[in-house]
Order: sequence, then structure tokens, then C-alpha cells
Amino acid sequence: MSATRTLSLLGFMLITLSACASGLPLNTGGALDRLERADNAFRTGQIEQAKQHYQAVIQRSPEMVSPHFQLGRIAYRNAQLDQAKAHFTDALARNPNHIPATYNLAIIHLQTARTLLAKHHTLAPVTAARPELKAVREAIEALGSPEAPGE
Repeated sequence: MSATRTLSLLGFMLITLSACASGLPLNTGGALDRLERADNAFRTGQIEQAKQHYQAVIQRSPEMVSPHFQLGRIAYRNAQLDQAKAHFTDALARNPNHIPATYNLAIIHLQTARTLLAKHHTLAPVTAARPELKAVREAIEALGSPEAPGE
């Protein structure tokens, strides 16, 4: 085997081992570049472009958590709570300990509870006036207004 071929083979093995050691799949190189573009677009307010980049990252590397989480934030900003919930759930499926996704999913559930309790109050005011149901509504309201999902 020639020295050039040996060096090429060693170089390939080193790159492969580095990727394995980093915990990233071997095909994330392009996805990481795209993720960086998505994050930059998000930071500069180019939300539609960021969304497209995050979706492309998911197509390449569906196991990555960040694009799922960021799409959840975008959906939340657009008041698409069901989509936001799905994206945050997808992020948690990939990393059950992802703290921001856990928090943001809790905020969505609180908002859903507020909305449903208000609807219940409108549809059944007599039942909603029961002390235990009133206490639930007051407890949820006492939690304050949820802030927009964060990082």
C-alpha cells in the first residue's frame, strides 16, 4: 500500500472516530451547517427562512433535538399551539431531559387548561361556580400569565 493511500485511510479513520466520539451521526456535517443558518435566521427575525432550514435539518438528521425545539418556538409564536406541542414533544422524545422543551410544553398545557376552563365556565356557569372548580381556575390563574417559550 502506498504512503499516500495509507495516510488517506488513516485520515478517514480519524474523521470517523472523531464523529463517533462526538456522539454525532456521521451524516450531520451538512445538517450542522444548515442548523447554524437556521439559528442565524431565527436570531435576525427571518422566521420563515429559519423554519425552512430547521425542517431541512430534520430531513437530514431527525435525531437532532434543536430543530424540533426551535420549530416548537416558531409555532408557539404563531399561536399554533397544537403544532408547538407536537414539536416540543418530538424534542423530548429525542432527549427526555431537555429542560426548555419540558418548560415550554408545560406552558402550553397551562394555556390549554385556561382556555378549556374558560369555555367550561361559559358553557356550564352553574357547574363552574362550584367551589372546587372555582378553586382550580383560581389556582391556575394565580400562576400568572405564561411567558413566550424560551431557550
